[in-house]
Parts: sequence; structure tokens; C-alpha cells
Amino acid sequence: MEVVANNKNDPQHNSYYPLDEKDSILGSCDESFVPWNVYMTLQSSIQFADYKINLLFVIAGLILSIVIESTDDFKAESLAFKICFVVFMLCMIPFIYYSVKTVAAHVKSKPDVQSKKLYFFGEIASMPTSAYIKLFRESPRAVHYDELLLQIHNLSSITKQKFYYYGKALYLLCVMIGLLLVMLFLKAKF
Repeated sequence: MEVVANNKNDPQHNSYYPLDEKDSILGSCDESFVPWNVYMTLQSSIQFADYKINLLFVIAGLILSIVIESTDDFKAESLAFKICFVVFMLCMIPFIYYSVKTVAAHVKSKPDVQSKKLYFFGEIASMPTSAYIKLFRESPRAVHYDELLLQIHNLSSITKQKFYYYGKALYLLCVMIGLLLVMLFLKAKF
């Protein structure tokens, strides 16, 4: 039984084993899984950020309902309570802004390379099915790698934005929790 990997004269050698051992990243003959793993990790990170911001939305909603419920007789409350209430409501505005920016993160600039329309859903959906299938099958391996790497770069930018805005929303939620505790203390004291 002859092994193709040992046959350097085989014309199919480079199509299945694209990298020499010295160019190999992980010592594997076919490393097409590497960019796909990076891609899937970034997709998971994006989903994780979305789950986390959804949890913050729920917590903020509960806190807001507690704050609003504690203002039964707002006129009778102390000045310190009223100030905390106004600051709480003012903190809620940027919290909602950063939360929405987390959910709706997108690539801000166009890439410096031209897309071949292989992996971007908007471009795929704009083509007839037969045209997309033909384009996908006729594209060489290098074009597929380039498209995948372009998508990885775009997902990295989106992931970075999501976690940046999530961090801002989390800090604001901490401030709102602190204000809630102060308001509950002031309400109990007076």
C-alpha cells in the first residue's frame, strides 16, 4: 500500500497537502481546520457577548422596576433620594445605549481587500442559487482561504466592539446597583 504523503512527485500532492513541514503551523498535513476553528471561536465569542448583555438587560429591568416601585410617594421623599433617582435614570440612558451598541456591533470600515462573495450572507443571498453554487465550486482553495480570513478579520472587529460596549454597560449597571442600594437605605432611614 503506497502512501500519498511520501510521494513528493504526485501532482495531487499540493492539493491535498498544501503545506510543507517547515511551513506547517501545527505539524499537520492539511491545516484547513485552523482558520475554521478561529472562525468558530469568534462566532462563539459573539454569541457569548450577546448572552451576557441579555442577562444585563434582565438585571437592569429588575432594578428599574424596584426603583420605580420604591417611588410610591415621590413628593414625600428626601432630597437625597430624589437626586439618586434622577442620577439613576440618567445612568439608565447610556446603559441602554451601550447595550444596544453591544447587540448591534458591526464592521465600521470596508476591508482593504476585495471580497469574492463566498462567505458573506448579504452577498450570498443577493445571488441566484445556481450562480452561488457555481462560484463556490469554481473558486480555488486560495480564494476560499482569503474569504475565510477576511471574515475572521471582520468577526474580530465585531467581537472587539461587542466586549468594549459590554464592559461599559456592565460598569453602568454596577453604578445603578449602587444607586439602588443608596436609595433603599435613604427610603428606610427617612
